[in-house]
Amino acid sequence: MKKRMALFLMAGMLFLAPLLSGCQSAADEKMQEYKVLGISQMEAGDYESAVNSFQKALDQSAGSIGAEELDICYYKALALYKSGDTEGAIEAYTALVEYDSKNWEVYYLRGNVYLQEGQTEEALADYAQAVSLNGNDMELCAHIYENLVHVGMEESGQEYLTILLSTDPSDAEEYYYLGDVYYLTGDYENAKTNLLQAQELGYDKALLLLGRIYAAEGDDEGAKAAFESYMEMYPDDAEALNELGEIALEAGEYENAVTYLEAALEASDAGANEAVLKNLIIAYEYTYDFQSACDMAEEYLSRYSDEEIEREYEFLQTRVGEDIESASEDEETTTEDEESTDENEETTDENEETTVEQ
Repeated sequence: MKKRMALFLMAGMLFLAPLLSGCQSAADEKMQEYKVLGISQMEAGDYESAVNSFQKALDQSAGSIGAEELDICYYKALALYKSGDTEGAIEAYTALVEYDSKNWEVYYLRGNVYLQEGQTEEALADYAQAVSLNGNDMELCAHIYENLVHVGMEESGQEYLTILLSTDPSDAEEYYYLGDVYYLTGDYENAKTNLLQAQELGYDKALLLLGRIYAAEGDDEGAKAAFESYMEMYPDDAEALNELGEIALEAGEYENAVTYLEAALEASDAGANEAVLKNLIIAYEYTYDFQSACDMAEEYLSRYSDEEIEREYEFLQTRVGEDIESASEDEETTTEDEESTDENEETTDENEETTVEQ
């Protein structure tokens, strides 16, 4: 499902006096420039700057809301949420609901934010409205059920599970989402049956979930084979590379894990992938590359709040300090050895001179 964000309130912007027709093209170009800049800043994890760029893009509006303005508003709302301004994001979704109350997607997106903020009643109400407007769509129901499971609200997700299990899949994607739901319920056999059907019908992403199931069953070779099969078709897929990195970590193949995870980091959105960064910190530490692990932890904490990584960062700083101190001591020892050697050479020379005199 295309994940878009909601409309942000654009007070003092959408109702500007119309620009002269000769200036409209320049304004459109400027809007695109700020939009592209905002997207680039989001990919780099600089969400506050992205919010400003999207706002500047919207400032170019000629006083009407078109498809491009709405698209920018979705991006801005996402940046607001990513920057930690959940209240602003909720206002954005609410504004879009008021703009188009028949848009199921906005209810779903606002429900996601409510859920993350612990406002479960509001989240469930928005989810119900989204499903009502979208006609029990399997993909939507699967996403809602997965979201509820992840926050420990399986009971609230039962109605969506019932819808899913009572629907006969009609295409590859529906087989995939049914397999995903079986996976979430722990029914791996039915999950694999549906995912293999999805793969046979051409839905390659099923290989990723199959790989996770094999890994959960302890079949690391099967998991690795599934991910590698996927990567033969999509060699730069960050998600698959991260999964292979995790498998290598579990197997104790730490050098391989670093290789996979560094490739995943390069393939991800300018290094803004939380899971990849976290796994790479672990991989560097296990290969005794404490400096890289420490640098990566510092970068991670500049983007995400994580008590576990905060503790890890404090530990890594001590290890890096020890390495520096040890290296310094080694240099001092080497210098002393060199000085001692020079002194011995001088003594030898003096003895040789005495021998010649005699």
